[in-house]
Amino acid sequence: RSLKLQYSNVDVRRATPELLLGIRCLARELGKLPSLRELNLGSSRLSGNLRQVLCELQAPLESLELAFCSLLPADFAFL
Repeated sequence: RSLKLQYSNVDVRRATPELLLGIRCLARELGKLPSLRELNLGSSRLSGNLRQVLCELQAPLESLELAFCSLLPADFAFL
């Protein structure tokens, strides 16, 4: 029900093809957790990419922690 990736240190401001592939892989793996309700991406700087990370979720989250993530209009629209 709860997953904490506190020190993932993903920073899409320096996006590389490998990083974007990793984000798609992360999204796919999160989609395999049907009972996930709480997600903490503490050190991730995913500004503008929340849709790509969370698009595979099977159910809505009850809690999402995004410390150090400056949300962009696209992120708010997705949420």
